[in-house]
Amino acid sequence: MSFLRKMFGGGVDETDPRRFLIETMLAAMGADGDITEDELATLDRTLAENELFRELTSDARGRLIDIAADAIGDAGGGMARLEAIANGLNGRMHQQLAYAMACEICVADGQLPESEIRFLDGLQAALRLDDETAKDIFDGVRSDSGLQTVEERAEHMRELMPRFVDCMALMAAADGEIHDEELVGVRAVLGSIPDMAVLSSDELNDAIVAAFERVGDVDLPEAIAEAAKVISNPTDRYWTTVYMMIICLADGKADWREVAFLGTTRDAFGLDDELMDHAMRAASHFPATELGGPLP
Repeated sequence: MSFLRKMFGGGVDETDPRRFLIETMLAAMGADGDITEDELATLDRTLAENELFRELTSDARGRLIDIAADAIGDAGGGMARLEAIANGLNGRMHQQLAYAMACEICVADGQLPESEIRFLDGLQAALRLDDETAKDIFDGVRSDSGLQTVEERAEHMRELMPRFVDCMALMAAADGEIHDEELVGVRAVLGSIPDMAVLSSDELNDAIVAAFERVGDVDLPEAIAEAAKVISNPTDRYWTTVYMMIICLADGKADWREVAFLGTTRDAFGLDDELMDHAMRAASHFPATELGGPLP
């Protein structure tokens, strides 16, 4: 089973992330005020052939289109929906897919007017994609391999995921207490993060156990500085911070030592306050799970 099928289920409702992918494509279509036959053909082909949508009935696809179109209409246009789209696509790979699909729509007719450039720039900013990532995706789309590029990035993320889990374990240890029960709680939090679907259940469990074994007596500032040497890409660092903040928020309690460690992480990763604020907002969209509590 591909990482895409692991991330996306078959149900259809207003929280289905596929709705936001469709909304991104519809918004891209309307960016220049002129919906072309080529753009419509690209949308139809994506819904008919892409494995995210292929399993859906025509009625289900129609419902997702209606939900997306209504949201754009109520907001007064696609540009006004960019932040909502970004919030609806919490997973990093969800967001890269959205950008790739928007690029496919914009280049479908062989033209890229200023209005579409502004739309893609706005979408990139809302999704917090760094220039290198956005350029790679756009170039891949232009060479008819946009989604393949996203697949390749998923493999990169799978390789780095154990390091992400290490940082989450450091976050769990920041308050000076580590209990066996926290393994259960962290596993529950990780299970609610779509990006973690790039690891199998066994791989994820092994990564959690190994991370907690390593975190025992480490110096936290030194450990996060070492992690920064491996997690060097700005986008990787941003999402690592989001994952850590999810752990910080999971038990619904505020501990000054955790807050201090987030400051250490900010300095080690070279993030500014604006990015930290955005990361905290992204983390807050994930359902809280009390550490040591039952699996969802």
